This record gives sequence, structure tokens and C-alpha cells, in this order.
Amino acid sequence: MSVACFALTRGEVQTPQHTSPWLYGPPDARWTVTEFADLECPYCKTYTPVLKAWVQQQKDVNLQWHHLPLDFHGATAVHEAKLAECAGKLGGAPAFWQAIDQVFEQTRSNGQGFTGQLDVNGVNHQELVACTASDKQVALHISQQTEEAVKTGITATPTLLIRDNTTGRSIKLEGPADGVLLLSAIDWLAQK
Repeated sequence: MSVACFALTRGEVQTPQHTSPWLYGPPDARWTVTEFADLECPYCKTYTPVLKAWVQQQKDVNLQWHHLPLDFHGATAVHEAKLAECAGKLGGAPAFWQAIDQVFEQTRSNGQGFTGQLDVNGVNHQELVACTASDKQVALHISQQTEEAVKTGITATPTLLIRDNTTGRSIKLEGPADGVLLLSAIDWLAQK
């Protein structure tokens, strides 16, 4: 569940500041599917919308994003991760997921990026650009997520980690997994 805090900015105006994790689906779901992804990954670009649609059909599953911008996609992947993270910080989980969708819709992938800009509901474009360019917390968060993934042996995107929020047990699936495989993994975890 994202939490809103308020930070003073120019002229005593209060701007909400939301915090991750960015969940898609019911926040109290028993199962969390964490997608380790790169916004320049062509496989993630085609798979993430399919995964989101599957999660939307499940009553007790949510989706959590974990940034893993791959080195060979360069600064473009990191910049896009900052855009999405800043959208979330400024507008909460719905803004974060809208930014993810827009980046995937616009990017040419494989480090080529996109031209134009994101148009995220409820997020001021200038604030998004300023956050992306200079928010050190956002940059640190993305760097930490990348390091965490590598420390746990995750080096390819997309990779999924399915977690039973009741028992804490989890299973890792590498590559795009269809609904049948996801349900099989959940069944396997439930029976352990």
C-alpha cells in the first residue's frame, strides 16, 4: 500500500509524496507476483500487459514491480525507471502503473527509448521532469533494487518471484510465465 506524505515546495504549496512498493491489484492479497523488469526489455514490453491482465482476473493476487535496468540498455533504461518511480512518488500507485504502460507503449526498446513525454493523470509534467533529473532518493532506490536483484541471483528480465504472503515462501520463475504456469506455481507453494 502506498503512503502519502506531504513535502513543502515553492511558496508553501504541499505536494503529496507517495512511497513504494507499487502494487497492482488488492493490497491485502495472499499472493504477490514481483516482476523484475527493465523498461527497455522487449520481452517485458510484450509480457507486462499480459501479466497485468492475468493479475486483474485473480481475486487474491497482486503485482509488484522491481526495477532491474540492464547494463546493455544503458542510461535509457535507468532514465525510464526514474520517470516511472517519480510518477509514483508524485501520484501514487495508479500514476506509477500508468507511467509503466506509457513507457512500454512508446519505447522502441533495446536502449533506443522514446521521444515525446509521459502524460500521467494527476502528475504535473514539470514536477515529473524535475524529479527524474534530480531526485537522489529515486536514483538510490532504483540502484538498490538492481543490487538486491543481482544479490539474489536475478540477472535477466522478466523474472518473476511469487510469494505466499501468509507463509513467506516463494518461488522464482525466469522468463514470461503464462497463467497456467503461474497458477501451478501458486498451487505448489500452497501445498508446501
